[in-house]
Amino acid sequence: MAIKSRIKNIFCGKEQKIDDGKRNSYKTSYKKTLVSKNEILIVNEFGFKMDTQSDKIHHGGIDKAVCVYSQKYYPYFKNKYDLSLSECAFGENFTIEDLDDSEVCLGDKFQCGEVIFEVSQPRQPCWKISSVLGIKSLTALIVKEHKTGFYFRVIKGGYIQIGNELELISRDYPDITIEHINQCSFNAKENQKNIKKILACDKLANAYRLSLSKRYKDKEQGIQEWQEDTYGQ
Repeated sequence: MAIKSRIKNIFCGKEQKIDDGKRNSYKTSYKKTLVSKNEILIVNEFGFKMDTQSDKIHHGGIDKAVCVYSQKYYPYFKNKYDLSLSECAFGENFTIEDLDDSEVCLGDKFQCGEVIFEVSQPRQPCWKISSVLGIKSLTALIVKEHKTGFYFRVIKGGYIQIGNELELISRDYPDITIEHINQCSFNAKENQKNIKKILACDKLANAYRLSLSKRYKDKEQGIQEWQEDTYGQ
């Protein structure tokens, strides 16, 4: 049976200045705008031309060309935590239907018309999610629940629009889901063997490999400093 998903929404954003009243104002492209359903976009190895990344050290680049989040998680956070989150609350480029982090694996290749995407790593949510949305500890909650979303790198660029179907065309690591990687990273001390297996995957983005290698070496547990609401205050 074919594994498929549908692009429910596409969001792109330009840099804005945010002042949450707790720290110095900062620039971010987190807040994005819904693209028209009839609009046809061009996606290349760096993502969408009309989408910007303000912090190019931690966001964007070839391995983080497109940020993807599952529609399934919006009702999850509503039902479990009574959080009514608006569209693109997680700053994603794609909101996808039918699949979530427990069903998507590292290195998965998805075809979308002429475009081919490859899953490169889980997203690593930072303090800005809580800051931009004004919801205390939301970033930490996303990490603890292992519902981070993930990134696509673009193997073959082309045209794309809302409603397009994503179909899995190859899977190299069926045991290494995005959720599994998040679980292992969150508790590196108890997942040394699993992390060693993840680090051996050639499809893992280099920046994430370095981050996970450090957690593996130091046997770290829990959220990271830059995922705390108080970071930068």
